[in-house]
Amino acid sequence: MAHSICHIEIPTTNLEKAIQFYRELFEWKIEMWRGSSDYAGFDTGEEPGGGIMKVNKVSPPTGTGLLFYVLVDSIEDTLSKAEKLGGKLVKEKTPVADIGWFGLFSDLDGNVIGIWKPKPK
Repeated sequence: MAHSICHIEIPTTNLEKAIQFYRELFEWKIEMWRGSSDYAGFDTGEEPGGGIMKVNKVSPPTGTGLLFYVLVDSIEDTLSKAEKLGGKLVKEKTPVADIGWFGLFSDLDGNVIGIWKPKPK
């Protein structure tokens, strides 16, 4: 479908550690792209998928900016697991009207990632 989000890239200075972090946190299938030593593709089980790209430097987030959210079963468990894996809590579980909850954490490179849990219908 035109104009659908189709791919997300996460920059990292340490590809091996980032692969391990996201694989353990979200149980994503992550594999190195053929012929590349600085790019790994991830499969979330649904669209969109994406990649983890090795870069020399990750620019620290400033103010507001682009943010994507990952659907999770438990905000609390995911934030706790992210911290145990080396991430940092940015925003604890927060209600959004009567539709669900979100939380934010930063990964090993300081990229801020959102997590989302909708209220049951």
